[in-house]
Amino acid sequence: IVFPVFDSCASRPGINGQTVEMDDGKSGYVGSKVDLRCRFINSFPPVKISQVTWQKLVNGTKQNVAIANPSLGVSVAPPYRDRVIFKNGAVRRRTPNLEDTTITFSSLRLADEATYICEYTTFPAGNRENTVNLTVHVRPTTQMSLSTPTLVARSSNLKTPVATCVSANGKPAGTIRWETRVPGEVTTREFRNSDGTITVQSDYILVPSKETHKETLTCVTSYNEEVYTDSVTLDIQYEPDVSVDGYDGNWYLNRENVQLSCQADANPAVSLYQWRLINGSIPSNAEIRDNVLTFKGPVTYDLQGTYVCDATNSIGTRSASVEVSVLGTVASIRLTFNFMQNLSKVSMGVLYSVMLMLFSLYYSSVISPQHSGRFYEELPNTADYVSYRLACNKEDYPEPYSPPINPPLSFLPQHPYHASQPTPATSSSSGATSKNTFSPPSHATAIFKYPSVPGLSSPPPGVAPYTFPKEQYV
Repeated sequence: IVFPVFDSCASRPGINGQTVEMDDGKSGYVGSKVDLRCRFINSFPPVKISQVTWQKLVNGTKQNVAIANPSLGVSVAPPYRDRVIFKNGAVRRRTPNLEDTTITFSSLRLADEATYICEYTTFPAGNRENTVNLTVHVRPTTQMSLSTPTLVARSSNLKTPVATCVSANGKPAGTIRWETRVPGEVTTREFRNSDGTITVQSDYILVPSKETHKETLTCVTSYNEEVYTDSVTLDIQYEPDVSVDGYDGNWYLNRENVQLSCQADANPAVSLYQWRLINGSIPSNAEIRDNVLTFKGPVTYDLQGTYVCDATNSIGTRSASVEVSVLGTVASIRLTFNFMQNLSKVSMGVLYSVMLMLFSLYYSSVISPQHSGRFYEELPNTADYVSYRLACNKEDYPEPYSPPINPPLSFLPQHPYHASQPTPATSSSSGATSKNTFSPPSHATAIFKYPSVPGLSSPPPGVAPYTFPKEQYV
C-alpha cells in the first residue's frame, strides 16, 4: 500500500493552536531500543487527522519510515519493517486513534542516526510537523595484551613497549589511562573507521628489568561515564642474580660441617651451577650437589681461597664469589678475645682517670670560690738590690766588719773583765792585725784596703791606693 505524502505548508504550531509534541533529542546504543515520541495536541473544536507520516531526513532529502492512515491502516517502509513499530496499539486498530503516534526503534544501527520528522495531515487546518535528532552510540571493546610474547631485560636499558591497550570501534571515542606501580611512558593514537567509529590505542613503554618482573599493568577505559578495566602481568626474562651464602667468617681449624650455597634469582630458572676456586682447584674433600658445595671432615688451611659460583639460564651466565679464611683453634681465638676484653677494660680505666683529673682542674679553676677581696703586695725581687762577685780566693779579701762583743766572748776560764781603751785598728806592712780587738770605722762607710797581689804593680806616685766601698759578697 502506498500512501500519498503531503508537503507541509504550515508552521509547527497550528493557526488555531494545534501542535506536534516531540523530544528535542534521543540517543541509544547499537543493538538497543529507543522510542521516538510524537503527540498531536488538538484544539477545540478538534480538527480531523487524515494521516501521520514518519520521515528520515538524509542529506536534505525526506525518506518515508512509517505511515498511519485511518482508512488504509499502518505501513512501514522495507528498510525498517522488522525494526520499527507504532508503540500505541490504538494506532493499529480498525478505528484508530492517531493522537499519539510514537514509534519504537529496536536493534539500533549506526545507520539509524539521523533527524526524524513526525508530520500530521489535518483537515481543514493543513499539515503540522516537528523533528527529533536520534544519536546512536557504540560501546567500544577493550582489549589489552603484551606488546611482544617475550620481554628480556638487557644491559642496554633500551625503552620498549611492553603492553598495549585498545579501545576499539567506539562512538564517541573512549579514553584510556594506566594504573601501575611501574614508572614508564605512555603513547596514545586514534584511528577513525569508515563507519564513523573511533579506535584508540595506548602503549605503555618502559625499560624491562628484574624489578619489573611480575608487576601488574591495568588499563582503564572510560566511555560515557562507564568504566572498563583490563590487566596484564609482566613476564620479564633476565639473567641470574647470584650470591653465595654459608661463610660466616668463623671457619676455624677442625670445625665440622661447613658448606657454601649458591643462591640465584633468575627467569627462567637456572639450568646449570658450576663451582671453581680462583688460582687453585676445589679441595678433594669437597662434594658438589646442585648449588651446594659441602666440605667433608674437619676444616683445614687447605680450604682457604676465593670460591666462585657460576649460574646459567637461557638468557645468560652470572657469577658470585666469596673469600674463605681459616682461623686458628677455638682456644687461641678465645685467648685473643679475652686479651682484647682486658685491653678494652684498661683503656676505659685510663680514660676515666684522665676525665676525672680534667674535671678536677676545671672545678678548681672555674667552680671554686674566687678571692675574698684581700690583695697581697708582691715581695720585691732581691736580685734587683744585691750584687754578686765571684770570689776566686777568700784569703785575698778581709772578713766583713762585725760589731765587738762586749764583754768579749771567751772559752777560757773567766777573769774579771777590765775595760781598756780600744786601740785603733791598723795594718802593718806584713799584714798582721790584732785578732781580739776591733774598732769601728772612723767614717760612715767602711773603707778597706786590699792586699797587694803578686804581679800587680802599685799605683803610680801621687795616686792613692785603690779603695772600694763595702759590698755584700756571696
